[in-house]
Amino acid sequence: MLANKTSFASPPPNSLEDLQAKAKLAHTKVRHKGYFELDPDSSNPKSPRNPWAYIRVKNEAHTLRASLYSILPAIQRGVIGYNDCDDGSEEIILEFCAAFPSFIPVKYPYSVDIYEPQKEENKLYAYYNYVLSVIPKDEWFTKIDIDHIYHSQKLYKNLYLLRKPWEVLIWNVLDFDISDNKVYIKDMKCRREYDCWVCFRSRIHFREAIAAWNGVDSRKGSFEVCLLPTIKGCILPELTNWHFPYIKDSRKKAVKNHKWLLPQEWHSPEIGTMIDPIMLDSALIQELCKDFE
Repeated sequence: MLANKTSFASPPPNSLEDLQAKAKLAHTKVRHKGYFELDPDSSNPKSPRNPWAYIRVKNEAHTLRASLYSILPAIQRGVIGYNDCDDGSEEIILEFCAAFPSFIPVKYPYSVDIYEPQKEENKLYAYYNYVLSVIPKDEWFTKIDIDHIYHSQKLYKNLYLLRKPWEVLIWNVLDFDISDNKVYIKDMKCRREYDCWVCFRSRIHFREAIAAWNGVDSRKGSFEVCLLPTIKGCILPELTNWHFPYIKDSRKKAVKNHKWLLPQEWHSPEIGTMIDPIMLDSALIQELCKDFE
């Protein structure tokens, strides 16, 4: 259930220095179980099998809890940045981080405005860089988007594809929706999402991008782009997640702009190779969506 907003007093942001100090010790605070326990190398904070979850949230309470819990068997630690939340997301984040102290809540101390930012700190890319700066340099991290639900076993298994610090793992994405207790897949190809990846944090940073990327209309605003260290070192693994972009309140009205198919109607030559048929199983997907709020 959504947290009770009426009785919640939002705490002030922690200083960036305090957050960075906590991050240096996060690997010693792991309290949950997961596939990572099967490999001693996964306890090494420098290992690609122990990436940080790099998460940013703004009013995503519908999928937030389900998404966070879906990564736990694969991911040991993370930073959860958030700003301007008024739908119960902050309460969920703080509750989650209290239960799993290797995850650090990062409250951005400025408002973010996509269309009329007054200062640099009010731009999306500045917020992204602030949250990223909490993660220690020369460690691996994966960009986790909270409108995705992750298959934790596949998520962890694919981390073994990374061997060199210049390599980048690019997650595949397929869009799903739930309507009238039925699962639908967007009429699209499974796409290589260069916005969702695992990479080594060395010189990585975000830059401003003036673009129409809100997923609803053609308005241009101040968005962000990350220049990955290499394209030659990109690795494309199997599908590891279900993307629900239109559960978010700000995008619900756009669901009608697309054609949707039942799973048995959706076809791809990648089924059985890059797409495990289990990822298209309606019963499994419906079970996952029961945790949406």
